[in-house]
Amino acid sequence: MNHGLLYPFRKKIFSYVLRQKGYYWHYKHFIEQKDLSVLSIYKALQDNLPSPRKRILDFGCGVGYITDFLQAEGADVEKGAITQARKLYPKRKFHLFKAIPDLKKFGKFDAVTCVNVAEHLFDGDRKLLFKTLPLLLKPKGKIFFVYDDMYHPLQIVAALKKPGTLLLDPTHIYCWTEGQFRALLEKSFTVEKEVRGNIQLATLPWGNRFATARLYVCSPKP
Repeated sequence: MNHGLLYPFRKKIFSYVLRQKGYYWHYKHFIEQKDLSVLSIYKALQDNLPSPRKRILDFGCGVGYITDFLQAEGADVEKGAITQARKLYPKRKFHLFKAIPDLKKFGKFDAVTCVNVAEHLFDGDRKLLFKTLPLLLKPKGKIFFVYDDMYHPLQIVAALKKPGTLLLDPTHIYCWTEGQFRALLEKSFTVEKEVRGNIQLATLPWGNRFATARLYVCSPKP
């Protein structure tokens, strides 16, 4: 099933949420959560990054709460998001860019993270991103993708409680299953590791027993 076929309906029905509240309204609880390691998926991401912490780029950083947690540099195409991120986390470096190839001017990184980003991109932009990411890496660098399991029962309940998020997010071009997303990654990268974890704050502490998201540790194909 091509889950992208539902995008026009999501956009038409749920865009009112963005007009009323702005896109980042439902990230407030993440911003207020000072230690994201309480969520097992972010703990896994933190544990799998290079140690000691080296130069890391958080692509599609939004308002920067993950960038700050990872002690990384953030990059986003949204000027409003970067402005807010710089106010929230003045100790971190945030890059505003216009087009994906512009990322190369920021230099080389030991790791690049993409947390719930690919589903927001049309096919052409996603393919360009996947071609560009390896060019941003230092030798032996890795790319780390985090992707919500939008079809997990807890995630479906979360989407129904907060229309405009997850399966009902009008900015999600695609809502792939985990299997579809991994298959997509495997076309462009070598997936070295897949880690299951929880990304839901509302269900803690017992929520960490469930796999509401996945971490994919990837390297460029030879």
